[in-house]
Amino acid sequence: MSKFLPILFLLMSPLLASEFINQRQDSMQDFNKLMRAATQSLKNGETDGLSQIYGDIESIMQTYPTLFPDDSFDGKTKASKNIIEDRSTFNQIANDASEWAALAKIAADNNDLDILQQHHQNLYGSCKSCHSRFKN
Repeated sequence: MSKFLPILFLLMSPLLASEFINQRQDSMQDFNKLMRAATQSLKNGETDGLSQIYGDIESIMQTYPTLFPDDSFDGKTKASKNIIEDRSTFNQIANDASEWAALAKIAADNNDLDILQQHHQNLYGSCKSCHSRFKN
């Protein structure tokens, strides 16, 4: 039985990588929907519901870096292997995005539309920064 474990692991490895790819794609789809909703609310000058949106974004960005183990870059993914080589920068961008979302949430709770828009722009900028460095 024990000699079959390495073979089983080799067979399961692509399935595990595929699951990470699916999870991060789902997370980014959720993130994009939330950002679109937040952008629309801001365009309309509304803050209702934004606290929850930014809280959800913060949560996504806190767990997002864990979805990129070194063996999850083959298959149907647009993630660059540069993440492996520069994981500290990747993690810092995700952390910054999480912090911008937390600050936006506070601004939404305080109905401070000007500060909220600034934090939203910073959050959006972190997306562009990450994609330019770590997306194929």
